[in-house]
Amino acid sequence: MLLKWLFMIVVCSTQTLAGSYRVTVEYSLPPFDAVGSFQTEGSGTFADSGTGQPTLTISFNDTNIVYFGGLISGSFNNINVSYTGTTGQMTGDWDVPNAFNPATIGPVIIPLAGGGDTSSWDQLTPLAGGASDAVFQDPNGELQILSWSIEDLDGPDEPPIGQPYVQLNSNAVYELNGWTIFDGQLPSAPTSVYEDPGGLGVWAPQGFSWAGWDSTGCSFEANEGAENYEYFDGYGGSDFFEYSSSLTLDVTFWATEPLLWSTTGNYGYELRDLRSETSTTGVLSALNGVILSPGSYRLTLKDDNHGEFYESINQYGCAWDCVQCDCTDCCPEEYYQETYYGYLVGGSYTLEPAPPACPADVNNDGGVGFGDLVQMISKWGSCLDCPEDVSLDGEVNFTDLLVVLTEWGPCSPI
Repeated sequence: MLLKWLFMIVVCSTQTLAGSYRVTVEYSLPPFDAVGSFQTEGSGTFADSGTGQPTLTISFNDTNIVYFGGLISGSFNNINVSYTGTTGQMTGDWDVPNAFNPATIGPVIIPLAGGGDTSSWDQLTPLAGGASDAVFQDPNGELQILSWSIEDLDGPDEPPIGQPYVQLNSNAVYELNGWTIFDGQLPSAPTSVYEDPGGLGVWAPQGFSWAGWDSTGCSFEANEGAENYEYFDGYGGSDFFEYSSSLTLDVTFWATEPLLWSTTGNYGYELRDLRSETSTTGVLSALNGVILSPGSYRLTLKDDNHGEFYESINQYGCAWDCVQCDCTDCCPEEYYQETYYGYLVGGSYTLEPAPPACPADVNNDGGVGFGDLVQMISKWGSCLDCPEDVSLDGEVNFTDLLVVLTEWGPCSPI
C-alpha cells in the first residue's frame, strides 16, 4: 500500500515544463541561389497528451534577415514551430522585400521533415532535417530551405539516469592579435590552443586547453591577456610591439545531481539557471568549493577586466651601468631600455559529483525524500557495499529506514 501511494504521488506530480530552444535554418533565395542562414531562440513546451507522440511547440524571437551581402534584407517575424512525430512546420511573416521576386513576402509555411521522431527524442541531440520548399500565399513566392535544426538549450525535462553531468552544447572563441584561432563547439576529446609570443622568455604563453567532458563533468584551463613591448635608446630609436589574446567560453550543461566546483583564477563568470532565468556573476575563483544544485545551466567565462597588471624593465648602456662599456669611449648618456608590461587573466574549473550531504540521501539529489525511500525499499534485504545500506551493517532493513525518516527533508550544506 505504501509503494502504491508513493507511485501515485510521483505520477500526479509530473508537469510540463517550459524550455528554451534555438532554431537554425539554411536557405536560398532566387535569383542568386546562394546559401544564407538565420538563427533565433525562443521558449516552448515538449509534452505528450497521451498519444505516445510528444508535440514540440515553440514561439521564437523575431530575427533579421541579411542575404547575399545585404542586397536582400528584412526580417522574419511571429515565428512559431509545431512538430509531432516525424513532421512539423514553421510559420511566420517573411518581411523580406526582394525586387527579383516580389511574391516572396508575407505569411509563410516552412515544412519540417526528416528531423527524427519526437517519441524517441532525448532532447540532447538536435532535431535536424533537410530540404523543403516554403509555401507563400502567392504561389509564385520562392524560398528554398536547405537544412534546419532545433536544439533544446536547457536539456531534457527528465534527467538521464546515471549521468551526473550532461553536456548540452558549448562554444569557445579564442582570438590572437585580432585573428580568430578557434571558434566552435568544444569536443568531447581534449583539445588545446597555446601560443608563445617569444621575446627573451619574459612573456608567459597564452591560450586555452579543454580536457573534454563525460558523464562525470568537465574541465578547462586558460591564460590570456595583453602584453606589450617597448624599446628606446638615447639616440631616438624606438620600437613597440603588442601581443594579445582573448577567450570567451560558453558551456550549457545539465546537473542531474549536486556537483562540486573546483575553480581557480580571475576570469569573470556568469552562471545562468535556465529554468528560473536567474543568474549570478563574479570572479571564477569565488565558485571554488561551492555545491551546484541539480538543474540546467549556462556558464559564460570572459576576461571582464579582472586581469592582473605586471611590468618588467630591462635597462642597459653607459647611463645605467658603466661596467657594460668603457665610459671614456662612449657617450655617458647612452642608454637602452626594454619594457615588458601588460595583464594576464587565468583560470580553470572542474565539475564533479559532490559527496552526499547526508548519508540517507541515497540518490544524491540534495535531500531525503520519497525517491530515497523507494530506492531503499527496492534494495531491501542483504546488500553489501550499496548506498542504500546507510547503517553499514550489510543489509537494508528497518535501521536504515529509521535513518531516512530521521533525516527527512533538505540536507544541510556541506
